[in-house]
Amino acid sequence: MSNYRWRDSPDTIARLVNADKIKTIATQQVLLKPNEACAMIVDGRIGDILTETLLKNMAGGFTRWLGEKVGVTASDRRLLFAMTGPMDYWIPFEGQLGNGEAVKGYANLRIKMNLEDVPKLLNYFANNDPVLTREGMISIIGSEVKARVIAPCLAGCSDASELRDAMFLEKFEMTAEMEMRNLLSNLGFTLLKAFPITKPTDMELVQKHRAAVEAQTAGNQVNTDAQLAHYAQTETLTLARIELENNVARAKAKGQVTVELEHELKGLRAQEAKWDAELNYERGKMELRVDEADAKSKRAMDMFAQVQENKRKRMELQSNLNSERQAQSDDLQAQMMKLAAENNALDTNVMQEFLRQQTAQKSVDGTGVVQSSPPQAPPSQPQSTVCECGTTLQPGWKVCPTCGRPIV
Repeated sequence: MSNYRWRDSPDTIARLVNADKIKTIATQQVLLKPNEACAMIVDGRIGDILTETLLKNMAGGFTRWLGEKVGVTASDRRLLFAMTGPMDYWIPFEGQLGNGEAVKGYANLRIKMNLEDVPKLLNYFANNDPVLTREGMISIIGSEVKARVIAPCLAGCSDASELRDAMFLEKFEMTAEMEMRNLLSNLGFTLLKAFPITKPTDMELVQKHRAAVEAQTAGNQVNTDAQLAHYAQTETLTLARIELENNVARAKAKGQVTVELEHELKGLRAQEAKWDAELNYERGKMELRVDEADAKSKRAMDMFAQVQENKRKRMELQSNLNSERQAQSDDLQAQMMKLAAENNALDTNVMQEFLRQQTAQKSVDGTGVVQSSPPQAPPSQPQSTVCECGTTLQPGWKVCPTCGRPIV
């Protein structure tokens, strides 16, 4: 089964097909789109009008050929295809206005066909070819449009301004609808829209040229005025310059002394500026030297402060070490004395040896301390005290050698 295309060009409007003349082995089918219609004409009678469907077994095929041989099919089968969508037709024309101006342009007619009016196309195909194109449609309606619509409408316009008026377009559309209704109805068409498109007339071209010339003339006049104003300004500047030069020459002639004084004044100002520069240079050098001395003093003071801080930390550390060592030694000796007292080994010789070692240790710790201040006179020795047991106590003793009682 193969597809049959009834419309092979966008200008094709309608086509009358004799199905009996399609002799093919394969069965033909055709697809009808929403804007396409097909009227069945069987044995001279108009049958169904179809659209938006697929026509199968339209023509051709072995079964239809066999049916024609045995005489079981219709003797005359025709298919009328037509476009039902709107189409535009451009009809060229030439005419004259009421004042005799020639007008050229195109008349645009937008026409469509109703589905039920498709069989009316048989009036056209009865005396014409089985194919209706856009050119053929224009040849049918063109002369009537020119005579009944275009010529009367143009004659009613007195000049080109009325031709461009909206009232003329409305009048043209109403005239076309009234005058073309009969012809289009016989062919099955309906007029949707009609309007003319005209080229510029001779008078409009003349007015356009006149406006261009006037604009150019006005532009030239503006340029001329600007040039004259420029010349006047140049003359004023020239006169002012000449007057200024005369005044300068007169002043130079009268003020030669003033010029010499000004020259001397400029020399003095130059010398003054030179002295100021030298003074500023020396002042800058002095400030640099002062800043350098201040920086050195500050650096020396910082170094001295750092040395004193290190010395203080070292003395503090030495003092802490001596105190810890003395505390440890006192604790150890007190524990030894206590142990000797518990074992009845505490006698006068032991106590004297203990005090001697304690005194020697304190003298060693005293010599190891670094004095941060100048040496002073040795303090006066305190008076010897007597313990409750009657033993004379020496300075620096912590425990009585006789009774072992701690000394407060």
